[in-house]
Amino acid sequence: MFLGLLEGIPMKSSTLNTLLVAKSIYTETKNLVNSGDKHFCTAGIILLQDFVELVVLAALDELDVDEQRNLESKSFDELLGELKKQGVPIIKSGTIKALNKQRVISKHYGQLTESVSAVNYFNVAELFVDDLLQKVTGKKLQEIFMTDLLCEGDVKETVKHAITLSELTNYFEALIELRKAFFLAYERDYSIYSWRNHDKDEKPLNGLIGLFRGGSKAHYWKKNKQWIDEHVSEPTDYIQIDYDQLKIDCMEWGLSTVHIENFRRLTPEVVETEKEQWHASYDTSLVANEANIENFRYCLDLLLDFLLKKQEFDSIKKWPKREKSIPAPPIYIGKPIYEKPSRESRISHTVQADYFYTVDKVVTGFDSSERYLYIHLYQDNEGKKQNHVWGYLLAGEEG
Repeated sequence: MFLGLLEGIPMKSSTLNTLLVAKSIYTETKNLVNSGDKHFCTAGIILLQDFVELVVLAALDELDVDEQRNLESKSFDELLGELKKQGVPIIKSGTIKALNKQRVISKHYGQLTESVSAVNYFNVAELFVDDLLQKVTGKKLQEIFMTDLLCEGDVKETVKHAITLSELTNYFEALIELRKAFFLAYERDYSIYSWRNHDKDEKPLNGLIGLFRGGSKAHYWKKNKQWIDEHVSEPTDYIQIDYDQLKIDCMEWGLSTVHIENFRRLTPEVVETEKEQWHASYDTSLVANEANIENFRYCLDLLLDFLLKKQEFDSIKKWPKREKSIPAPPIYIGKPIYEKPSRESRISHTVQADYFYTVDKVVTGFDSSERYLYIHLYQDNEGKKQNHVWGYLLAGEEG
């Protein structure tokens, strides 16, 4: 019995890079092969063989075969032979070799491939690749990308749980876990649950308080008790997608809104109201028709593509460093705190003795001769910050 690498050991970076290229080819191949058009299917066969060969090379690289032999000059059949020399059992080897021959016929002689044959080759290639990588790395292709590329956290753990459920053939619960991961990564920004008791006539919540409330991407007019009481009839209605914002996000991250909407339609709706308090909603037809391995794999592919592109986009953001700070000036009791950087603005608070404070930034007033400190006042009750106030203090009056 072949003893592959242990799952807990990170794979070589060169192996991972090769598999990333293979994954990109796989995605394009899937669309071509499933098109039903002979010309697209033929192009798909050519790409499919490249995908399989790259995975074989990645497996040999992980086994350090390239350090012992020059693989560049070897044929595809010889590469499969190298795997057997390493004691790696090969499944579906006859069909995989036939795929290589079909690719030669299609590429060099222009012979078209029937759609049924293309789909069959594709399905066998998926089984071959997953089996090979499971034996060499202890993980399937999708699991490798999830494990090695997603950032640590709740989203990653939720996706891993979904994969585990799918392996137990519990596909419907696995789909729910995929949707939970999507909620944690994205839909949570559209949840208006925390605004259910906020009266629409109350003063708007600005600054960090409004941000911590959540639902930052939901329409502002929906974030109040009156709108929620009238329009939210079940828990998942707390998710209020702004579709214009969704389109903008997809354009920035290089995603298709069609794929995102497909994912949302093919998985149950979920919402987390309180910590670990999850609610779901789904049509009975979804259970009957989509709780299967094919739909799970499709939704998993869409979710991973979404998460990785969003993660890549988020990683290029830069923020000013905050390791150093300048000493805050002394602020005296009784000084006015303005809503805006102007002495004509309404006074929202006055500095009191039992308040602590931080100075967040310095702002030129609407009168350019004036300078203001934007400050955060709060009370400390046994280590718990409360009664927060943000506003502008005229510089020169702080001490």
